[in-house]
Amino acid sequence: MRLKRIRYYTMNSWNLSTSMAYNLKIYNVIPDKYRDKVYELMNADGFYDGINYLVKEFDKKFDYTWQAGFNGRSGGYLVLYRGGKHEDGSVYSKPGLNIEDDEVPADVKKAFRKLASDIVAETIYMAKNATVETGTYEKEYKFVKYF
Repeated sequence: MRLKRIRYYTMNSWNLSTSMAYNLKIYNVIPDKYRDKVYELMNADGFYDGINYLVKEFDKKFDYTWQAGFNGRSGGYLVLYRGGKHEDGSVYSKPGLNIEDDEVPADVKKAFRKLASDIVAETIYMAKNATVETGTYEKEYKFVKYF
């Protein structure tokens, strides 16, 4: 599988703002023999945990100046955004901002491509190794609540 970088409208096509993106829709990046399993896994708790971790690590690596996120009706596009951190440490994103390829440093482009590739690899790994189980909670349980 070869990932091809594309341009993607970051909000709606009417604002004409685009950014770098990868089409990571299941039927484009996952081999036929794993697709049904991936669709099954997508409905299970915990499926997105590893993928979200990869995205968060990318964002942290660039101190949130460059961020990755999923976009599209079915969330099938991995899109590069600009953002940053406020003085209080909270993170913000600018999803409607146009980002030209020549504005993006080479190390960000390389890391963004690696992120897309790692997400596909993580998904295939889960399809090969994970199972979906259904269970019910029959006892009372305790949890910690943070305020």
